[in-house]
Amino acid sequence: MSTSEAIRADAARLLAEGRAKLVIGYRARGPHRAPAFVSDPAGVDVLIYDNLCKQNLAVYLRKPEVRSRGPVAVVAPPAVMRSLVVLAAESQLTEATVLAVGPDAYHGVLDLAGAAALLKEKYADLAPSPELLEALAKLDAMSPQERARFWTDQFAKCTRCYACRAACPLCYCARCIVEKNVPQWISTAAAQHGNFAWQIIRAFHQAGRCTLCGACEAACPQGIPLMLLNLALSEEVAKQFGEKPGYDPAAKPVIGSWKPDDDQGFVR
Repeated sequence: MSTSEAIRADAARLLAEGRAKLVIGYRARGPHRAPAFVSDPAGVDVLIYDNLCKQNLAVYLRKPEVRSRGPVAVVAPPAVMRSLVVLAAESQLTEATVLAVGPDAYHGVLDLAGAAALLKEKYADLAPSPELLEALAKLDAMSPQERARFWTDQFAKCTRCYACRAACPLCYCARCIVEKNVPQWISTAAAQHGNFAWQIIRAFHQAGRCTLCGACEAACPQGIPLMLLNLALSEEVAKQFGEKPGYDPAAKPVIGSWKPDDDQGFVR
């Protein structure tokens, strides 16, 4: 049985048994893959899974109209499964509202506890692509001034469409800071100062939370290397705090929590 066939069989069973009221997976749309929302066992034939299925489907769990249909089963490769675990750790999901259908090496249907256990057992050493690691090494070799110029040039491309935000399941604020204008902290114009502020704030809000799924960079119409920025911060979080997000649904986020033994050497 192929992975697509296994997903269809499990989706039909979940819906028929009432364990899930909605299954979010992928369907073919020409040469591309688009999200599929299936609520009837008779409709599972549209579901497909292959190496073109890149979108992080956990993003739809931000939407009230989807959450109200729960429990929801989400087709979730490892990076997406990690997003579900982070959302649970941040009290955005509960065990009763979501199931993960693990397509890679087909792992079947998992609850959040099962997803976390699988991630620790099979995917604890998930690594970025060699190309991304090589790009990070080049970035690290630059002087601070060279890095500043590099990111200034990259952020200059930004049109402030916020596709990166829309694609990320962890950007779930009801109202983003860039939409607040009383007072206005960040300029809304697609110009150097506002672009730099937006991109840096977005990246720091993801520090210790990003699962490196790649959805933000894939959504960016300007080709800004957002994964390079995300990876740089992820590596720093791992080095400074020993944390890797998306493996423990009870974990406290790096940003917004503290420990008595945290290094306070930066305090002057």
